[in-house]
Amino acid sequence: MNVISTTADPVPMTDEQKFIFDLKGWVLLPGVLEPELIEACREHLHKLKNETDSLPEYKRYSLAGPAQELIDHPAIVGVLREIIAPDPGPDSYGFRCENSFAMYRTAGQSGSSPHCGPIVGPLAYRVLNGRIWSGLTRVVWELTEVQKGQGGTPIMSGSHKVNFPVPEDYRQFDPWLYESYSCPPGSVLIFSESCWHYGLEWKDSSQDRRAIFNCYNSYLAQWHKVNLPTEVIDQMPPRRQTAFRGVWGHNFHQGQHNDYYNQDNQAL
Repeated sequence: MNVISTTADPVPMTDEQKFIFDLKGWVLLPGVLEPELIEACREHLHKLKNETDSLPEYKRYSLAGPAQELIDHPAIVGVLREIIAPDPGPDSYGFRCENSFAMYRTAGQSGSSPHCGPIVGPLAYRVLNGRIWSGLTRVVWELTEVQKGQGGTPIMSGSHKVNFPVPEDYRQFDPWLYESYSCPPGSVLIFSESCWHYGLEWKDSSQDRRAIFNCYNSYLAQWHKVNLPTEVIDQMPPRRQTAFRGVWGHNFHQGQHNDYYNQDNQAL
């Protein structure tokens, strides 16, 4: 893909991407961020790790500051509409961003062992009437180059649709089972949390891994407790704020759809 400006219209998910996502449980969009945004996000992550006191307390979060542009970046909105939920109206999203954390990993450091997210009910991956409902979905913004087998987040492709428990022997990292990737800075990896995935050891001694992991869900379901203060959300544009609204569908008493965000309609 080409670099996509933060002011561009959302890029629709292609049929090819939809096929790959259903087949593997993940899709990679390489090199979509503008260089200026990449650098701004890197600098914010550097301060989070090394100069925390230089930031006001309410800005000590991965999505405070420049990285809030990643929440509804045009490169991913079209995909999330297709795999999580369509927009309920012109002023709100069908998805919510319910969790985020920064990844700063030096050479020799590993992340979590192979695991998958909750795979029950509305949190699990499924396809109904020709439409994907990915449930709990992770979006990983890679802010540094990733070389295949040298780091990143390998995924057991197809494990989002397994019909049998994953054997214990396969709950350990095996490069034959877990597919890794290469990508330039500013790429985004989108995967269903129903997939088994792994925090591979970072092996690139020339640079640290810097990434932002955001977790999404439908506005009708929730897994994570929100970890972003209202001071940060209140500074966002109104439509972006709807990615942090409460979890419900319709208020029949007042005839109100859940298509807005305010102090009385915040996710917990």
